[in-house]
Formats: sequence, C-alpha cells, structure tokens
Amino acid sequence: MENSASIHLAVTDEALATSEPQSPASSRLFIPELDSKKRLSAAWIPFIFLTMALFIVSLARPVLALRKGTSGAEVTNLQKTLQAEGYFNGPITGYYGPLTEAAVIQFQKANGLNPDGIVGANTTATLKSDSAAPTNSSIDSQTPTPLELDSPTPEPEKPLVSARPNFILQRGDRNPQVTSLQRNLQVAGYFSGPITGYYGSTTQDAVIQLQKAHGLTVDGIAGSQTRAALESKPISSSSQTPPSTEVTEDRIGFANPGLVLKRGSRNSDVTALQRSLKEQGYYEGPLTGYYGNLTETAVIQFQKAKGLNVDGMVGSSTKAALELPSPAVTPSPIESPTAQLNQDSFSTPEENSDDTPFNQDSFIEPEENYDTSLSNQDSFSTPTENSDNSPFNQDSFTNEDSEKKKDNEQRQSSQMTLKHTISGKISPKSIVHSGRGLFFAQNMMYSHTITVYDRQYNLVKTIADAVNLQKYGHSKGNGTYKGSPVEAAFSDNGQYAWVSNYQMYGSGFNKPGSDKCDPSQKTDNSFLYRINTDNLEIDQVIEVGSVPKFVATSPDNRLVLVSNWCSWDLSVVDSQQNQEVRRIKLGRYPRGIVVDRASQKAYVAVMGSYDIAVVDLNDFSLDWIKNIGNSPRHLTIDPADQYLYATLNGEGTVAKIDLATGKVLRKVATGNAPRSMDISDDGQFLYVVNYHSNTMSKVRTSDMSIQQTVNTKANPIGITYDPETNQVWVACYSGAIMVFQD
Repeated sequence: MENSASIHLAVTDEALATSEPQSPASSRLFIPELDSKKRLSAAWIPFIFLTMALFIVSLARPVLALRKGTSGAEVTNLQKTLQAEGYFNGPITGYYGPLTEAAVIQFQKANGLNPDGIVGANTTATLKSDSAAPTNSSIDSQTPTPLELDSPTPEPEKPLVSARPNFILQRGDRNPQVTSLQRNLQVAGYFSGPITGYYGSTTQDAVIQLQKAHGLTVDGIAGSQTRAALESKPISSSSQTPPSTEVTEDRIGFANPGLVLKRGSRNSDVTALQRSLKEQGYYEGPLTGYYGNLTETAVIQFQKAKGLNVDGMVGSSTKAALELPSPAVTPSPIESPTAQLNQDSFSTPEENSDDTPFNQDSFIEPEENYDTSLSNQDSFSTPTENSDNSPFNQDSFTNEDSEKKKDNEQRQSSQMTLKHTISGKISPKSIVHSGRGLFFAQNMMYSHTITVYDRQYNLVKTIADAVNLQKYGHSKGNGTYKGSPVEAAFSDNGQYAWVSNYQMYGSGFNKPGSDKCDPSQKTDNSFLYRINTDNLEIDQVIEVGSVPKFVATSPDNRLVLVSNWCSWDLSVVDSQQNQEVRRIKLGRYPRGIVVDRASQKAYVAVMGSYDIAVVDLNDFSLDWIKNIGNSPRHLTIDPADQYLYATLNGEGTVAKIDLATGKVLRKVATGNAPRSMDISDDGQFLYVVNYHSNTMSKVRTSDMSIQQTVNTKANPIGITYDPETNQVWVACYSGAIMVFQD
C-alpha cells in the first residue's frame, strides 16, 4: 500500500483523466513472497481480494478529481467546506459551476497551490488540513442562522439530458422528465417558474418561446427536436434565470400527492406546502423545503381552523383542504373586519382569481406577486441549520459596543408602539416624508389623489391627479387627464415633491402598460408631476417613460431620476429645465433608486435580474453590481455612503451590500414579501414592510438582526421615517396609514 500511495501522488489529474488505470503485472506487487505456482490456502483468498480492491480504489481516486462540470455528493461537500472557510458564497447545489471554480481558485491562491480550479490531491489535502488560510473576505466568524443568508448568489445548474430521447412531453404531464425540461429551460432563460415536474401553462409558454427562437414548429410540445435544440445549446456561465413576473398554475399543487409530509421531511412538496400555508396566512417563515417546527405549527393551526384531525402531519385530507379555493386569511391582531379593501370596487372576478387579500395589486403591480420559489433558501443550509426554529433569532447576535451613546442604547432597547392610524378614502401605494413635516401618500388610480398630512396626523390637503396636459406644453388634446400616483421624492430642501404616475387616463392614452411588458409593445408614456409644497399645487408636468415607478432626487437638486417599468429604462430629468434630458437603458423592470450624498452616483434596482445598476451622474455611464440576489426591488443607502441595502423580491430577504467591494455582507428574512424600507437618520436601523405578512420589522444594520416586528393592517407597501419625531409611517394598500413611535 505504501507503493500504491506513491503512485497515486505521482500521477497528475490530467494524465489520469485521459487514460485507463493499468492492472498490476502480478500479485507480487501486493505480496512479493507469494509464489503464484504454489497452492493458496483458503485463508489467503479474502485478504488478496481486499488488497486488490484497495489498490484499484487508490488508483481511481485521481480520476475523480473535481472540476467544472462535475456534480454529486463530493461537490456538495466541497462547497460546504469552501463556504465554511469563507471562499464560497453561493448556494450548495452539488454542481461544480463557475462560482465553485472561482472559489477553488481563490482558495488555491491563498494557500500557495497551483490555481487551476481543479480539486486534485494537493487541494483536497489542504482543504482537509487545519492550516488552510482563511479568506480575507470573510465577514465574521459567526455561524449564520437560517434566516441570515450570507450572499446566496445563484449558480447556474448543469443542464439535464433527457433519459429517453424519443418520447414527447406536453401539457398535463407530470414526471421527472418534465423536471429535467424545466431545469434546462430555466438555465437557458426561457422558464421563470419553480421546478415542479408538472407541465403547465408556464412550461408550455417557455417551450413555445424556445421553439420560436430556434425556428422549430411552434406547438408547445417538447418532442425530440425541441429537446435536442435545448440540450445542445451551450449555456453561458453567467446565465441566470430571470425572476418570475406572474403567478402561474405551475406553482400550485404537490408533485407527490400520495406522500405524507411530516416533521423531518425535506423535498419540493414541503416547499409547495410552505408556500400554500404562507399564502393562506398560517406560515411566516422562509420557503426552505424542510419540515421543521414552524411548518408543523402552521399545519396544526390550519388543521384546527379547517376542523381536520390535528396531528401536525400533511396527509391526503390536509392536502385537499390546502388546495381548496378562497383560503381563509389569518387576520392581524389589530386589524378590524372593516379594514379590508372592497375588492369589487376596482377589479373584476378575472383580476381577482389569485385569491390574495388585495389582488388588484397582482395585475397592476407584478412585483408584489413574484414567485419566490426560485430562491431555494434550503440550498444554503443543512437540516440542523434550517430546523425551522423561530424566524427572528435575536439571541444569535452580539450587542452593540458599550461605548455607544446613551440615546442610541435606549433606541436599541426601545419597542415600537402604534401611535395613530389614518383612514379614509385612500389606497396608499407609498408614503414619503418631505423633510419639513409633511407626508405625501400616493393613492394610485383607485383614488386618483395624493393626500398630504402633517405631524399631528391632520389631512392638510387632498391633491387631485387631474391635469390639463396642453397647459404644460404637451401635445395631447385639450381637456383634463387623470394620472395614478405611485411614488414621490422631494428636493433636498423639501420645496418640491416629484410624483410619478403609473399611467394616464384620457383621450389618446390607449396603450397602457401591464404587469408583463417590454419596450417592443410601445406602451404609453406617462408623466411626472412637480408639486410646490408651499401651496400644494401641481406646477410642472414632465413626460417620462412607460409605467414610471420609483422617483429619486439628487441631493444637489440638479436631477430627478425615474425608473420606467415597461420601457425598461431610467428617465433623467433636469430639475431646472423641468424636462427629460436623457434615457438610460437598464433591462427588465427597473424599480428602486437611491442617490449617494455627493450626487455622483445613482443606484437602480433592476427587478428582472440579479443586479443593481450604477449610474455616473456626471457622464451617465453605466456600471453594475452583479449577483446581489433574486429580483432586487427597493434600495436605501446609509448616511456615510458605505453600505447599500436592497429588498430582494425573489428571495424574500433584505441584503446589506458593501459599496467598496460590491459584495453582499449579509441577508436577513424579515417576513413574507419584504417590499419597501427606510433607514434612520443615523443609519443604525432599517424599517421594512412585509407585504404578505402584514408586518413591519425594525432591523439593526450593524449585524442585520431583527429587533422587533409589529403587526400592521393588510398589505403594508410603503414606509417613511421622520427623524425629528422618531416616528415610522406605514402605508397599507388596504386603505390605511399607520404611525409607529420608535
């Protein structure tokens, strides 16, 4: 065995990868004293076979060197080891992709090894040793809790090749081959739904897109030619699946209807269970695919509510009840029965087929209904790490330094309390503080108003969104046009408010944008209103792109920036000229914007990607912060311009990003569907609204630990912070504004 080990170390990975192991010349290699001509006793035979087996294994091991394209349990262990050492920050997939290769190269460089990206004998030995050099990019030595996911950048999966090339797949099929098809379509960029193994409308649409792109017969059926075109297509190492922009039938149901789910189960059916329980208001944890304490508790609550046998296990009866329409929603403790918005007042039955509490939002504001299953949080942790314990584990974080000022210590220990609730004829999509004691609520097309409040919670004025476009120099016909206020931003001195309108209503506006749109559809442009805060009158109307969403102003009062959802670009408005001076193409569904304090850079979240655009406000050149996470939606920046914070719509987390390196330092799940957020004036706390949880969370930025979560009325969507009073205003889409004292 000494001899075989030396052969093992002497032969390189490359040589063995292209040659077959050679058989030994004779058994004397193992037992020289044996003469092959002599009779062997029966006692020797097992020993000889064991020795030969060990020798063959020792020769074969270099052939199993791990490299790009490899998959299996050994790659899983490698990723876990690299992750523990601080070199790998992607999900544990078991596939050796470009992220894994980059982590291996970084490890090899740090430990003086040949940086070839291949895990051979030397790299393996160093990984297993206690002397491996830690990475300088490690954030801390603290083991993350299941809800603090350190930079889970998606890594593309290896395309799966169909086991039977001549069969066809079509709508209604449910089998492993559909799973393979969906994965291939996903990495190729055609399929944006979850991997269910069921061939539904989303899978069919993806196949049709593929067939059109490859000039095949467009029938939505995956036959041999369609699959061959897909499986032979090289996948770019940087390709990633665009986040879903709609709720589809492919996300509904269980892949294995007969399987009983119970505590300890881990599979895609558990993910489907958690999603169903979450949609019905019983489960507020992350979608992990692991059946732990939280999942079991949610199942018990559901079983009690439905009059089922309460055993905490999901058999056929519980599954059948879960998949019934019109799920019961567990109300917030402070929510009154009349707080729910009357859905019939502004949507048709077709628009409300999703059964969400306020489903008008699902077709007019698609990012509220992104399918989060693309971000499988379970792939970032082991069963023991992801045991479904309390989602807000505050004990896992250290306290602030004892040298903090006394008032900061008091704020840390303080608990937010509900101070006041504002109601009325409102449907606020956002609430924004002017910096001078006024609060603007944008009420979309449901009220066609902007309502303005003071610090005493008084309604100062209701501003109608109706304007005469010709009065402001626009060529549309004379008369009144209505808008649909979405978001607002204020000039640095609070003199002006800039309000975006989702779309315009009136003659000539016949092609409004929709929840799924692209520039080729040439949907109508919309307009930005400027409101003077002295008299609360609209005094300027500026044309921007199609379906403008977020608005941000530069602190030097030079520029106003608007993200245009359907034209996939950024409008740059000169605030002195009161006109758009530039359009910057960004990609699918730009949303949140934030500008640094020096007015030099703007950061734009592009929800149809994993990235954040960086716009130079001097020459308008474009750069990117890549692989932040699935569907970045809302952004905020700390007062020192050191850290950027992003809500990730496709993951249900909030990320902290180091602007010096562009790296994600930490992620935390605050609740179901974190949407908007604001930051305290000292940068110590984030306030995040969780749209489907009906909650608002206070997060300490130093370690991204959740300090408190409070209940809100249905569908909290907007939030703003008043530094003078330390009050947090929350806009609930269901028709209320809640003010919390911190």
